[in-house]
Amino acid sequence: MEQQLEELSKKANGELSSCEDAQALEAWRVAYIGRSGAVSELLRGIKDLSDEDKRVIGKNGNALRRELEERYQEKLHVLEKASSGRGVQATSYDLEAGVGHLHPLTLTMSRVHEIFASLGFIIADGPEVEEAKFNFDLLNIPAEHPARGEGDTFMVDPLSVNGAEGLVLRTQTSPMQIRSVEAMRLHPPFSVIAPGRVFRKEKVDATHESTFYQFEGLSVSETTSIADFKFIIETFFSTFFNAEVTIRLRPSYFPFVEPGFEVDMSCPFCKTGCKVCKYSKWIEVMGAGMVHPNVLKNMNIDPEKYQGFAFGGAIDRLAMIQYGINDIRLFWSGDVRFLRQFS
Repeated sequence: MEQQLEELSKKANGELSSCEDAQALEAWRVAYIGRSGAVSELLRGIKDLSDEDKRVIGKNGNALRRELEERYQEKLHVLEKASSGRGVQATSYDLEAGVGHLHPLTLTMSRVHEIFASLGFIIADGPEVEEAKFNFDLLNIPAEHPARGEGDTFMVDPLSVNGAEGLVLRTQTSPMQIRSVEAMRLHPPFSVIAPGRVFRKEKVDATHESTFYQFEGLSVSETTSIADFKFIIETFFSTFFNAEVTIRLRPSYFPFVEPGFEVDMSCPFCKTGCKVCKYSKWIEVMGAGMVHPNVLKNMNIDPEKYQGFAFGGAIDRLAMIQYGINDIRLFWSGDVRFLRQFS
């Protein structure tokens, strides 16, 4: 397979040098480094190799992909520069389409930032391509957990995600629990909120997407309790929806918290039941719980002295509730008719 990589490199570089226009370059990109391109196709074939061969071929294959992507960008720059030097006819544009505006998900994200910042939370950001140890191991998610399978997770590095060196597209923003403490050298008491994009192998429908946005919260101190969590979350949702809401907690299981619970919010639009709450008067909004002692240890925080709560919710879900949107796919459709409603 190493020989195949070498041959693929020579062939790709040879054809790249012969690309003389943007159309030919785009065809080259699709053929070699696109989602179904030759590099991806070759790397899919290493699943049957030994662990050692997977490491070697995976590393070399990813290095080839990066090399070809860099050469593609260089070639694109050269073609664009050459094109700009030629005579270009003036083009008229219709400027009556209106001024641009922020996407509804961006508006919702900004609102989440604003409210949690006012509650004393630090805003954190982290990588979307994540190490398996941060996405799973350090969050107390065992190797046998179904979320670690290829059927649920987008693999970036072909190594098994059971290994500490594996790379995945993060399935949640929960890795920021560990990363933010390390990067900011936080010491209790502290509170952090980490909004961001996540990826899962979901079957896409009106309520599920393979790409969406989450916000992950973490608060740790010597006295932090479930009562503190309930107050923070009730304050957040009441402020976000500009209506007084109450919160109820239902027992649930998440590997990185103990105890864990599902969080329901009283409907901010009605008192007796409506279409938004499906006439139940309650809306499920997030999962949460008290941080598991193992996760605190992985943050180098003494679980005998400190405790904290963690929670995670979907920003897309908040936007759907806020704006009365019944299909999550509309956010990613690029349909101008949909987007114009948020100007």
